[in-house]
Amino acid sequence: MKLFKLSARKLAVLIGCVACSGLANARATDDHSTDPAYARYYQQAVNWGGCPPSLFTDGSTIQCALITVPIDWADPSQGDITIGISRPLHSPPGARLLLVNAGGPDNSSASQAEMLEQLQPQVQANHLVVGVDLRGITDGLGTRVSCDYAPRSGAENFMDGDSRNPTAASVQAQQDWWYRSISACLQQHAAFLKSINTPNHARDLNLVRAVLGFPRADLLGVSSGSSLMAYANRLFPDRFERVVLDSNMNWLHLDWQRQDLKRMSMDQLNVQQAFIPFVARHDDQFHMGTTPQQVMTTFQRIYQAASQHRMGSVTPDQALASLDGTGMWVFWDLLVSPSLSAMSQALDGDPAHIAAAEQMGAMTSVDLRSQPGFNPMADVLQCNDSGSTDTRSIARKIADVRTNWAIGASTLIDKCRHWPWQQALDRQLESRTRVHALMVQNEFDPSTPYSEALKDRLLDDPAARMVLVNNATTHGVMFDDNACTTNAEFAYLNSGDMPARDVVCQARPMHSFAMQDATTYEYGYPAAGWWLPPPPNTHQANWLLVP
Repeated sequence: MKLFKLSARKLAVLIGCVACSGLANARATDDHSTDPAYARYYQQAVNWGGCPPSLFTDGSTIQCALITVPIDWADPSQGDITIGISRPLHSPPGARLLLVNAGGPDNSSASQAEMLEQLQPQVQANHLVVGVDLRGITDGLGTRVSCDYAPRSGAENFMDGDSRNPTAASVQAQQDWWYRSISACLQQHAAFLKSINTPNHARDLNLVRAVLGFPRADLLGVSSGSSLMAYANRLFPDRFERVVLDSNMNWLHLDWQRQDLKRMSMDQLNVQQAFIPFVARHDDQFHMGTTPQQVMTTFQRIYQAASQHRMGSVTPDQALASLDGTGMWVFWDLLVSPSLSAMSQALDGDPAHIAAAEQMGAMTSVDLRSQPGFNPMADVLQCNDSGSTDTRSIARKIADVRTNWAIGASTLIDKCRHWPWQQALDRQLESRTRVHALMVQNEFDPSTPYSEALKDRLLDDPAARMVLVNNATTHGVMFDDNACTTNAEFAYLNSGDMPARDVVCQARPMHSFAMQDATTYEYGYPAAGWWLPPPPNTHQANWLLVP
């Protein structure tokens, strides 16, 4: 009897916890919509006009507008800024509103929404699709700032154009240079830059919903946009209903620096196990060899030729930047193949071939030695959100770059060190709420690794479901035409039909506009039925690059 009472007591506590969790998720944050101090934001008119061209689209099928938002949602007297939004040029009579964020985090959501309408036109069957830019982004409309880089000493490890071959002294020199650059920037634009954080972005989304006249909205976030939309769903669960998260960050406990470390190792694995074999199967496009070993040897020669200044102005970082595009197949024909092909041909020393390689190198990567300034938005967002959490020593960072040479150098500098402001993310909100969402995820995604998405899915159960594309090697499910994923995605978006359990779809063979494979392959753990497989072992990445 005593045991029964104890069990009943435990059961009551558990029921109470579940009830509290549900209540917490249902209790919306005050959005100030009834506060007279915010009336001018909620009552503003929307004036639609033309859109500028962006990375992938020319803006010809959409309209754009500026929305005024408070710099500080906690204090509207601090002043105003603007953000950009977009809608289809010929808006269908949608019954629902779908707000889209492009991720990046410095990508144009107008461009993303336009691509979504072109690649998956069924999205407009029941929705008005509106792209919503983050504050301050470079590739979009709205208020932004530019800051000057601090004078360079010459000791920074990027000064020879080879960030993958650092020394402890050069890393420290670059860390000091960045601190001088960002400190002056923060002092010059303090009020605006302090406001760039995920909670403010979520409030901006909610304002756009209200200004457009919708009592509720659905959300689609891609890549880092998954973390924004997840947070918005936590903050305003009664306003944001059907949420699709494509290519998921670890939004359960958003931490930008730790996410970058996971991305570093997964990207390296994907380059070795997926992309280099793909290059070998398409030697007619890349001209680097017909086996993975030959491709790697050719790339080693390119890297060394650039290091020894035998390829004109092409730097090692520019050669390696060609691989930055391997995560998204839309880049393979537009950037990766032309760059690697030009550089492999330039190995013969022909001045015409070297000139072509120089032209492609300038397109693949900005040389920091020649840049006077920068837009701080992306770095400020990450530091405002979660701050400095990378505890690795300089020696460990250098060792990691040797192993993870594809993008490992991007983690050398702690851009949030000595950050002047407290982190903006509400960790209690994260812990007491669940994200009600449909997750779509590629198994071998190099940019938002499946390992982190799986944590979201398992710990957020049963509020979330995942649609996993088994053996898919790229980033961004929306960019591919897979009937299995789109059927599940639009059954949820258009009808509210959440899958009863997780869904495992099969990837198409690797492909681009001009290159098609005949078969798929497996370098992770096999999927069985609808069960989600474990994430791949990133320690398989063991090919080294020698400077």
